[in-house]
Amino acid sequence: MKKTLTLLIFFQFFAALVFAQKSFEGEVVYSISIKSNTPKFTDAQLSSIMGTTQHYYMKGANYKSVLNGKMSQWEIYVNKNKKVYNKIASNDSILWNDVTINHDTIYKVNLKKNDTTILGYKCDKLTFTCNRGIEIYYFNPQFVVDPRLYINHQEGNWYAFLEKSRSIALKEIMQKKYFTFTLTAVSVKRKPIDDKLFELPPNMPLTKSKVNL
Repeated sequence: MKKTLTLLIFFQFFAALVFAQKSFEGEVVYSISIKSNTPKFTDAQLSSIMGTTQHYYMKGANYKSVLNGKMSQWEIYVNKNKKVYNKIASNDSILWNDVTINHDTIYKVNLKKNDTTILGYKCDKLTFTCNRGIEIYYFNPQFVVDPRLYINHQEGNWYAFLEKSRSIALKEIMQKKYFTFTLTAVSVKRKPIDDKLFELPPNMPLTKSKVNL
């Protein structure tokens, strides 16, 4: 009984220590690679639409993604609103999605320790087999993210990923029906992020998106 109690105290202390570490704040730059799985689009066409580089900013429970493609200009998650906002180049309004409900289903989860090295960091590999395809994440626990900050962000399996990894992804592979989308970190910088970065442009109309993430 004494041994069990000692172990319980140790694990509680360890969990508290992990959560005590400040969640990642900074910028990650990803290179984007996209492969078409349909004859309707070439790799080059999809790459032009989606872009070749993503700048990803995170602070606390908010994040922002900026792409250099012809379609999506940026995406902002505002935790207090429980919504993701997207600016599409061809649309004068800002599209939003409620992220409290996940429209995907994860059927199988597989974790492989020390699978590969990215930017000099040894990464674990987390694989989700889902209704919409296969999602593969590579992460290093050094880049801590408290998953409780994103408990409202169920859509896109985001909370499910953070709950397992407790860190940002240094590489993501999304194997979907019509394409395979790969993000690979080329730079990770811890730095202060201004809260204004997560503010929506004023006086722009908001429209509910018809597409689930």
